Amino acid sequence: MRRILTSLLFVASLSGSAIAADYTGGPVYGGWHAMPACDSPSVTWKVVEKFAYYDRHVIHSGLGVARIEGGHETASAVLPSRIDRRYCSATAWMSDGTRAEAVYLIEGPHLGTFNVGWHVESCVAGYDPWHVYDSVCRSIRP
Repeated sequence: MRRILTSLLFVASLSGSAIAADYTGGPVYGGWHAMPACDSPSVTWKVVEKFAYYDRHVIHSGLGVARIEGGHETASAVLPSRIDRRYCSATAWMSDGTRAEAVYLIEGPHLGTFNVGWHVESCVAGYDPWHVYDSVCRSIRP
């Protein structure tokens, strides 16, 4: 029994040091190739979808994001972390013809067994009356 326990501890210590060694080389889990680009339709759709939900349940303005244009990366976080982060900005054309800045953050892959893939957190500047993301979406900017 003691021999098995010693073997398990040895194997566990090897796997931990392998992960720690990878931290110096940038993102460990997935890398940038696993996350979509800022102008990817799947990402911009999440921004549109989130604003629609937010308007329907919180601000009740009757507006929607008609389209997102010019999505580009403003920064990326390559830190000793298991979560990659890509900070993005784009122009959001609203359903009434006005435009606003859309700021969004792509994170992924998430930690844990069942949390795989990437996630988009977004804010449309000027449409956050309770300042959930601070003034002009400051809390999700780099």
